[in-house]
Amino acid sequence: MAIYKDGEIVFAEAFGEKVKGEGEPVTPDTLFQLGSTTKMFTGVAALQLVEQGVISLDDKLVNVLPQIQYPGEQALDWQDIDIKHLLTHQSGLRDNSLDIDEPLVDFMKSIYPSQFSQMNPPGLFFNYSNPNWSYLGAVVEEFGQKDFADYVKQNVFEKLGMSRTSIGRSGATADGNYALGYQEQPDGNNGYVTDISQLPVSTVGHPAGTETWSTPTEQLKMADFLLNGNSNILDNSLRAQITEAQVSREFGGLPQNYGYGVFVADGFIQGDNWFPLKVWEHGGNTSAYTSEFFIFPEQNIAISIMSSGAFNDLRPSLVAAITAVGTLPSSIEEPVSSSEPTQYHKHEGTYSTGALTIIVSQEGNNLFFTIPEFESSNIPYERRIAPVGDRTFVAALNGEEIRLTFFPIQEGGESVYIRTRNDVAIRDGY
Repeated sequence: MAIYKDGEIVFAEAFGEKVKGEGEPVTPDTLFQLGSTTKMFTGVAALQLVEQGVISLDDKLVNVLPQIQYPGEQALDWQDIDIKHLLTHQSGLRDNSLDIDEPLVDFMKSIYPSQFSQMNPPGLFFNYSNPNWSYLGAVVEEFGQKDFADYVKQNVFEKLGMSRTSIGRSGATADGNYALGYQEQPDGNNGYVTDISQLPVSTVGHPAGTETWSTPTEQLKMADFLLNGNSNILDNSLRAQITEAQVSREFGGLPQNYGYGVFVADGFIQGDNWFPLKVWEHGGNTSAYTSEFFIFPEQNIAISIMSSGAFNDLRPSLVAAITAVGTLPSSIEEPVSSSEPTQYHKHEGTYSTGALTIIVSQEGNNLFFTIPEFESSNIPYERRIAPVGDRTFVAALNGEEIRLTFFPIQEGGESVYIRTRNDVAIRDGY
């Protein structure tokens, strides 16, 4: 963990072992993986091309990265994706695992579009999807005339003074001071990593955050840049746009937004508590690492916490850190918007993802859905979906809680889309 306050690192400590059971302690200089916290660096690299006039935020992806082999039946929607849609998770592109060791540009031009269909037209709503960032990385690689990892190291990390931060396996192995911890595997064969070769290797996922190595202290150099600027990296107008609310996350009416690679909100959640404190942040997870990066701009405080364990809950440490060096306001009830059953009829209808059919109906003051494919396969789910705000609900599907949000095409009209993190369902007839 490292803490920044008023332009200085006021705390930097490390806890635990580099490798479980081997006894060698980690230090503040030990490298960990960032995961999706990488996205803010990819965003800076893309905005550097905008500043240079090489591309613009309104440029279409298919024009700056020609020869993308998108499906013919989705041609118009693919042709409407622009650079800003990628930076703000509004492309409609389906999320998927990017632990793939293939040439980045080739994969994003041919293999990804042929295997993963677009879920909805771009520009409709925020839906977090890692391929947005792999496409941005491919654009950086194409126009930077060098490997994405090399471009970011030379034009972002080194200019920030992050000399030990790198993307890809070679930097960490050459450095030698890195931590290995607990890894979660898709097949459920989880366990402690004892050799770096046990970690998955990816190039396709690098821009989204599959293998960036850094330390909390070095991360806080990025915090200083976002707070104070550095014209050698990016002009102040573009730098400020990174932490502006570019698109709402549209969850329960909470004041949560996304900038360019950074979440921007008027508060944050810890447990059942909402703390009303302006924050810029991005977390990250890989199969064996967790990262939390928070900036509280009104108090000129930033905190970076990194661990060698998959999907660790680091929020209690975050709360302890802000309490130690700043002022944490009293928690309040989550400011979700009210849910009005008189408006539920707008959500009624039959929706399809292509694989699933979802029939939504109102019964009294509650909203229910039926999924015929689940019924025929005896997959358990709760028919009632619980409201969290005006258009957002929580569904219990096969033992998991799934957040879903209804979207109309015209404000106040009937709902046309149901968004979840992994899929989008579209109402029949649209």
